[in-house]
Amino acid sequence: MIHLYMKQQFVSMQERIIIKDESGKDCYLLIGKWGNVGDGLYLYKIDGTLVAEAKQTLLSILPKFDLYLADQKVGSLSKHYGLKMPFFKVSKLNWLVTGDFYNHHYQIKKGHQLIMTMEKSYLPTGDFYALSIEDSKDAPICLCIAVILDHLLLNRLPQKVRNRRISFQPY
Repeated sequence: MIHLYMKQQFVSMQERIIIKDESGKDCYLLIGKWGNVGDGLYLYKIDGTLVAEAKQTLLSILPKFDLYLADQKVGSLSKHYGLKMPFFKVSKLNWLVTGDFYNHHYQIKKGHQLIMTMEKSYLPTGDFYALSIEDSKDAPICLCIAVILDHLLLNRLPQKVRNRRISFQPY
């Protein structure tokens, strides 16, 4: 299992995102833009080698992204609506992404097999997304999915739900 960290501020601002391991060493650089059809994310190893891409192919309330490893399409990420919360599917890989997306706590599974979990971490140096990935070979695609989900769900809550999240009820 590997643990990777992305600074939330850079993810939210669509800045260059440096992904670090648990010892604080830089591992990956993610660049690109998203929000329009044809936009893409590009994940590089810190030595400059391109390892993964995500390209937006459908812009709607149910967006779709094609995912690539080393120039080979490995699947497509698409949003679906469930009874209580949305969920995401990664075709070809048969991954299902579920959880509390609005609080940045979710998991990726293939059947009953856990692929990745993501949680928001509050550290003295800022807010980070902490990813725990079971198999290091899945890290590039998991990182792309994490950034896409942050973008799709950031500030997209209905006003009523946003107010409920930030209001404080003492008892």
